[in-house]
Amino acid sequence: MIIRDGDWTLFSSDIKRGKFTWVMHHPDGSQTFRTDYRADDTIEANTAMRNALDPGWKGDYHKVASVPLNVYWDQLAEAVKQDDDRFISKWLNDSDHSKWRSKEGRV
Repeated sequence: MIIRDGDWTLFSSDIKRGKFTWVMHHPDGSQTFRTDYRADDTIEANTAMRNALDPGWKGDYHKVASVPLNVYWDQLAEAVKQDDDRFISKWLNDSDHSKWRSKEGRV
């Protein structure tokens, strides 16, 4: 069975990991690959934790986010490697990334 998403054709899937790789064939014979990851479980867990936690910042340790590995490697790994806490804080505080936050407030 061939599964399509517009011009994309499913190339491989790993349901357990929520990883889906698609291929697009071009007229010149070249191919472009795209990988999608399911993140619903991570988003739901972050929302549940955020809603259950005390909004205060007392104490020594606070888990502030859970980020899927593909997002980490694509957007955060280099900043972590360079100990760029300023970039990481800015990234975590950006409203575009709020779905990865598991604690309210500013980092």
